[in-house]
Amino acid sequence: MRTRQILIREHLPYVMPIVFFTTMNNLIWAIGLEVTLSVLGFSDINRPTIGGMIYWANAHSAMVSGVWWWVAFPMLFVVILFLGLFMLAMSVNEYIDPRSRLARMGA
Repeated sequence: MRTRQILIREHLPYVMPIVFFTTMNNLIWAIGLEVTLSVLGFSDINRPTIGGMIYWANAHSAMVSGVWWWVAFPMLFVVILFLGLFMLAMSVNEYIDPRSRLARMGA
């Protein structure tokens, strides 16, 4: 067997779950960082983002004036997005991992 065939057939199935899960976690981290920086006001105010929505709701005292949904729905969206991406990463990781595939087959 050539080196490329060995890499693709023997090593790639064990590396792909790690690469995919790391990529998904980096995506979640990047979204969280953007939301955090926008809420703190360290991003472009003219660009519409979820963190910017929370920032403007806080700047206009939404919780004090009784307009709680200005803050609640963007936060709920971020939490659902994080959970959805994490569960997607976990399920795809279990599906493409050769070790868990062998355990599912009963071997």
